[in-house]
Amino acid sequence: MIKKITLATLISFFTIGENFSQTATYTYTGKPRFQILTKRNNATLGIINVELFPNIAPKHTRNFDSLVSKQFYDTTAFHRVIPGFMIQGGDPNSRHGPKPTWGQGQFGQPTVNAEFTAAKHVRGILSAARSSNINSATSQFFICHATAASLNGQYSVYGRVTSGINFVDTIVNAPRDANNNPLVKIEMFVTYIGSNDTIPNPPNLTSPANNAINVDTLAQVLLKWNAVSDGIIYHVDVSTDSTFAIITNSVNTGNLLFVFPSGLPSNTKYFWRVKTNNGGHFSTFSPVWRFTTIDPNYGVGIQKNTSTINYPLIYPNPSTGKFTFSDLEKGNIIEIFDITGKLILEVIAKENLTIIDLEGKEKGVYTYRISNLNKEVRQGKLILK
Repeated sequence: MIKKITLATLISFFTIGENFSQTATYTYTGKPRFQILTKRNNATLGIINVELFPNIAPKHTRNFDSLVSKQFYDTTAFHRVIPGFMIQGGDPNSRHGPKPTWGQGQFGQPTVNAEFTAAKHVRGILSAARSSNINSATSQFFICHATAASLNGQYSVYGRVTSGINFVDTIVNAPRDANNNPLVKIEMFVTYIGSNDTIPNPPNLTSPANNAINVDTLAQVLLKWNAVSDGIIYHVDVSTDSTFAIITNSVNTGNLLFVFPSGLPSNTKYFWRVKTNNGGHFSTFSPVWRFTTIDPNYGVGIQKNTSTINYPLIYPNPSTGKFTFSDLEKGNIIEIFDITGKLILEVIAKENLTIIDLEGKEKGVYTYRISNLNKEVRQGKLILK
């Protein structure tokens, strides 16, 4: 749990918390930016610059912005520091209250309802501290010192560090007591410094290849794209209609891929596109790509044949890289296809035993095709683990 809290404070959350988030209307042109000046013993440690995400977590962004406008955070402390995890601060008790009360919050603080999204808790992310009640966030926040995947979907991400992450490192490594409280108070002074109105670029799609055909329906189909430098969340649309009038899948993800389950309908054309959310703006959609599935009885990239050759003996399968094909005929052509239907390897058997080496290739399911001069074929699956 990111935040300790008293019963009295919890009671106050339920009685007045909902009123705050509806008292004011804010309009942002992009991502509001703030400077967090940190001090210890009146000496400056450094400046951490952050930007918030109004189109990911608008309520938390408004709350933080409003508190900064009142100089609420000034002289509050980063009262909890855990190397390899996070630094936490923003409790009004840490201004002048007894140290054992730091992190417990004050009676009557307004709350902000949870805004759980696909945004990931990675190094430098700013997120809302809370109790076991998901709607109990107040003024306290934490900055991730390292990736904390266990918090994804459980805490409200609403900003990130844009510069000064080295000072997060300084704070998290400060000498601390058994409760992870710094031995010497580390204060913050927070100031609004402007807006980042940058509109992100659309992502570049990578896989399956555009216009790929004969995509395997027995394996999972992975839609992949490259990262956008300031991308936080990616929105994926999939449709069997090139105009996207009917969308079969519409997903937000913090990953660089969307996983279709196995068993897609055969002989079906799919269209897909992705756009980026950088916290302040969406990009335009990427160019639309398409792929077509095929009946698994046909195999990847294989036309159906009425006559076939004998199945080979393949071992080990699954394998970490090398597959031995035996019971072949001299002159058999072995072709290996990846999940997108792309031919990645072609070998002509010189004897009845041939080794196929996929070491260094991406783990997953591959399809093999063995054919002879009469165009008789056999096909099957290779699993690279």
